Amino acid sequence: MSETDDLLSKARALGEALAAHPHVREHYAAQRTAREDPTARKLLHDYQTHLEYLRQLEAEQRPIEVADKHRLRELETQLTGNVVLKELMRTQAEYVALMNRVNAAMDAPLRALAQPERPA
Repeated sequence: MSETDDLLSKARALGEALAAHPHVREHYAAQRTAREDPTARKLLHDYQTHLEYLRQLEAEQRPIEVADKHRLRELETQLTGNVVLKELMRTQAEYVALMNRVNAAMDAPLRALAQPERPA
């Protein structure tokens, strides 16, 4: 087996291990549930649309009205109060933490390569 084939085999094994990890499985399940829930989907859409609108106002250096700020707070309150989205956010935090640890573990040997060699 070539070095590249060996590396790809290890990458597949890592992918399979990640797919079997409880945090990953829970997060993907929470994503499916949120996609299938019409209320959660609408809330996310409304929130993202309003955020984009506010970003556009900022980019154009136009004022953000008090009503727009209230609407953002109202949407944020609804998001955090939605059980489906709350579970999605919880599982996303666990997923991101896990992936950060995996990436750090992979990066450590690569960072070592980037260090200048010191004379013995």
